[in-house]
Amino acid sequence: MLRSLFLLVIMIPVQLSASSKIDFDTYFSKGALRVDLYHTGVSDNEVYAVDEIIREPFWGGNPRHLIDDMNLGGHILRVYDLKTNVLIYSMGYCSVFGEWITVDEAISGKARTFHESLIMPFPKGPVQIRIDRRDRANIFRTVYDLVVDPEDYNIATETRHSGFKVRKIVDNGPPDRKVDIVILADGYRRDEIHKLRDDVKRFVDIFFDVEPFRSRKKDFNVRLIESISVQSNVDNPREGVYRDNLLGLSFNSLDLDRYMLSLSNKTIRDVAAKVPYDQIIILANEEKYGGGGIFRLYATCISDNEHDGYVFVHEFGHNFTGLADEYFSSQVSYNDSYPAGIEPWEPNITALLDPESVKWQHLIKDGTPVPTPDDSLHTDLTGAFEGAGYSAKGLYRSAQDCIMKSKALNGFCPVCSEAIEKMIDFHTR
Repeated sequence: MLRSLFLLVIMIPVQLSASSKIDFDTYFSKGALRVDLYHTGVSDNEVYAVDEIIREPFWGGNPRHLIDDMNLGGHILRVYDLKTNVLIYSMGYCSVFGEWITVDEAISGKARTFHESLIMPFPKGPVQIRIDRRDRANIFRTVYDLVVDPEDYNIATETRHSGFKVRKIVDNGPPDRKVDIVILADGYRRDEIHKLRDDVKRFVDIFFDVEPFRSRKKDFNVRLIESISVQSNVDNPREGVYRDNLLGLSFNSLDLDRYMLSLSNKTIRDVAAKVPYDQIIILANEEKYGGGGIFRLYATCISDNEHDGYVFVHEFGHNFTGLADEYFSSQVSYNDSYPAGIEPWEPNITALLDPESVKWQHLIKDGTPVPTPDDSLHTDLTGAFEGAGYSAKGLYRSAQDCIMKSKALNGFCPVCSEAIEKMIDFHTR
């Protein structure tokens, strides 16, 4: 009788670990477990189905921080040791599906399917994997459960896209003590490889010229995978342009012209698996302005636009730290992304439900009014300035200006900088 690769299970009581200090060697071995899923649904109904389960050679995470207690992300992955019911791994994250359910298409009831991957250190024994998603009140509700036996012979182990060369751009030490960034290329032909290398060097220099990345450079590794496409550039549907680009980047994602995402998740993960990584950045060989960043999924950036350096850093802020957009006048596709009366989970915006206890209260100087007038008297002060998260009213940012607001490399505000430093520490200490 063949052993089943996975089991869908009925919700069972589980015992949460009383401590976030889980001994890595007790529960995990070398490499990563990747669960590829199809995620289908509409705004008020969803279903998951397993595509493939894979053992990858590298897991780039921090074995000293296996439990994510930062309360970030629209979803959270939880992994339980099946024998003891102990929570042994968790990680908050966001998904394309989580953004898509806020657009008109999903609200109108037209279902779509997105490919997603769950990645965790490879377990020594059977595990229960659980996905929770925030509801409209920001309360996590379980939406999927499965059991995986790491001994199952159906778990794939082959190397894919083995012909691509890996280059170390910044090498500061072992992956388990660094933030490991992998840069993937899309829309670069083989004869454009030298342009790719020059582009990456320029972006890395820009990145490490911005605080707090400049001061924390020794906490980062950066690798480039020279993933080659047949054609240059990426898809631009509004102009009827479709390219044979390896990683599937496209403008007009979620029907927003400048938003550049990829729905080729499986290919992206297969290519990235050549190295240990915490963060994926996909660089598009493209002049048109655009980009995107989804928390713990990937960031995307164009290569040949006057604002490309800003896009690179701004989108990394989304991808790495879960920072929200602080602008409020640009067109977006989302409907009611932040329900009234609910405090956003993102660390850099607030609904200001309690002006006496702002989430960044410790950074506000005594005497600063809250809400804070957006005038010359309060320039460079931390406060609560109305206008953020695509809304001119009802949401507040901490500073008059920041990389998460304006299209310029003018620095991160103190609140965003603190959140970035906290995330760097999570990966490295």
